[in-house]
Amino acid sequence: MRTEEELTTALREGASGAPDMDLLAGVARLRSRRTRRRATALAAAAVITVIAGTAVARGSGPDSKDGLRPAATTMVTMTPATEQEPLRPAATTTVTITPATEQEPLSPDQATVTELWPQALFTMPAANADGWRYRPVTALNATEVLLAAESSFEKAGTFEIYDSKTRTTRVVTRVPQGEGLKKYFPQSATVGPDDVAWSGIGQRPDGTRVREIWTAPLAGGEARLLVTRTGRDADVDAIAIGDGHVLWSESGGGVWRVPLTGGEPERVPGGDDLHLIAWPWASDVAKGPEAIERNQTRLVNLADGTTRVTAAPPGVRGWRCGPVWCHGHDDDGGLLIHRADGTDPPRLRKTGAPGMHAYPALDRFLVSSGVYDLASDKLGRLDGSGSWYGRGTSSEPTTVLYWGTTPDDKPDEYRVLNLAAVPPAQ
Repeated sequence: MRTEEELTTALREGASGAPDMDLLAGVARLRSRRTRRRATALAAAAVITVIAGTAVARGSGPDSKDGLRPAATTMVTMTPATEQEPLRPAATTTVTITPATEQEPLSPDQATVTELWPQALFTMPAANADGWRYRPVTALNATEVLLAAESSFEKAGTFEIYDSKTRTTRVVTRVPQGEGLKKYFPQSATVGPDDVAWSGIGQRPDGTRVREIWTAPLAGGEARLLVTRTGRDADVDAIAIGDGHVLWSESGGGVWRVPLTGGEPERVPGGDDLHLIAWPWASDVAKGPEAIERNQTRLVNLADGTTRVTAAPPGVRGWRCGPVWCHGHDDDGGLLIHRADGTDPPRLRKTGAPGMHAYPALDRFLVSSGVYDLASDKLGRLDGSGSWYGRGTSSEPTTVLYWGTTPDDKPDEYRVLNLAAVPPAQ
């Protein structure tokens, strides 16, 4: 099964010259190596240090199980939250991650997503009333999904919301097409409590690259241009909404923001050299295929400045840590997983679904040609009748997967998996 992104990436690169790297998720696959490393090589501890306070874990993972708390080896230093508060004595906690033992492989044939999460699946039209093809972006909640309706190839003409409960669609806003710019197309979008934001990339007649950042209310209304960036500043790899701002990170590192009401862009304190994951979290690893094998070393909460330093165990590559889970892979395709706070022993899994290298969606789901629920340790394979599947084009880790109800490249209907509709624990 191939992804829809793989079918369009080459054409998009030719059209734009410089696409967002986050839209290329899914083109890389983990390579099998002939040499199998013993699982005990993953025994080294992952060290976690919390700086400037206690990290706030945002996620839906269940509490750790009794009897699974290992011995410790991490240093946690507490400093005052403000200068006015009295100094608290430094606290040191040790957390030792025990050796990972390889468990029974998770076969993608064990279960389908339909069998595991039937309440999270629905069928919807693949095009709007004007014949514009839908491309799902992200889930807003358990029943609503944001869609981009494309007037032509990769040209979003409107943003719309489909409600799987009422089976109705409403228009959020029409998408401007980059006045005076050639080779222009809108790119990945993000949503906040009340707004949607997206960027578009194009070229001026003299060849100057231009990035525009737009926003509109989710309740409906006209799109507003917030930011225009040119040259190297036009290289953006992620976008988010938080604390009344639209934020973005540059491909070379560094996080910026501008108020949703408009204003001058400014650097986000503590965001130098970082890349947005999902608000308020940022990492020191860039998005894109060229950084897939690189190990993350920092997770930063940009809302409060909390930083967690993490180290990948020996023999592990593509190490990614969110606020709840960390994971990476070995040379033989094994997936090493453990809780970011070290409260559970790590586990080594064979998923049979390569490419699970991104940060978990909703701090829980790893997505590739299957969906692995880190919280319940369940793997579901996609069971569509077609030969392709697509992922939501949101800047954050995708919460939506979709595929055709028939083998056609342009089916009349999509089957959609909305991960926001999966119960918190099963």
